[in-house]
Amino acid sequence: MKNSYFLLLCFTISFLYACEPKLTAIEVIEKSLEEAHGGKAAWETVKTLTYEKTTTFYEPSGNVEKTITQKFQNTLQPEFTSKVIWMEGTVEKRIVFDGTETFVFENGYQITDDDIVEAAEKEMMAAQYVLWQPYKLLDTEASLTYERIVQLEDKTNAHAIKVTYPNSDTIWWYYFDVNTFLLKENLIQHSETTYSQIVNIKQEQNTGLQLHQHRKSLKIDIEKDEKYLRAEYHYNILELK
Repeated sequence: MKNSYFLLLCFTISFLYACEPKLTAIEVIEKSLEEAHGGKAAWETVKTLTYEKTTTFYEPSGNVEKTITQKFQNTLQPEFTSKVIWMEGTVEKRIVFDGTETFVFENGYQITDDDIVEAAEKEMMAAQYVLWQPYKLLDTEASLTYERIVQLEDKTNAHAIKVTYPNSDTIWWYYFDVNTFLLKENLIQHSETTYSQIVNIKQEQNTGLQLHQHRKSLKIDIEKDEKYLRAEYHYNILELK
């Protein structure tokens, strides 16, 4: 049926209107950090983080489009810096953010095209934003709204938090398990008809923070009445100290 994915917009969520919010958005995030993700203090003591991220992209048919494995070396304190290295075919790609500027290299040669550098910087910052959840939701620029308790596709209930940022049309929703407060899923609205549903399949257990280990991204196109697996992400934490 046309627009059936409109009904799936919030992950085929059934709204539990009888459940009035007893927590604020900030309280949900803080409880998530303390009860499910190692404690806020533990996140704030991390100075360096090195990890591998393997991304597999899929075509609408389900065939693999490409797979990329990137190595991130991030310094979080006293200021954020990052270096990302990966191979695409025979080309070694590298992005370096020194805390102020971003530099892009291919096989050792610097790329100075402004559009490429800007896109590379956005990719790097987005990677850190995604991995460093839910702590990043406490950013002072984030506008947080507690919406309601919802039922996810796996039939578990979750607190729904809407997140927006200044100068951005993108809208995020984050879903926290009502019992464990584990961050389970999020929904991203890219346009009026296009969304991404991100499901956290598994969290790592070695750091105590329960960072992402395996995630799936599904593209939802309401206008075309389509939903398909767009990407899978696997994270391997190499060092956190």
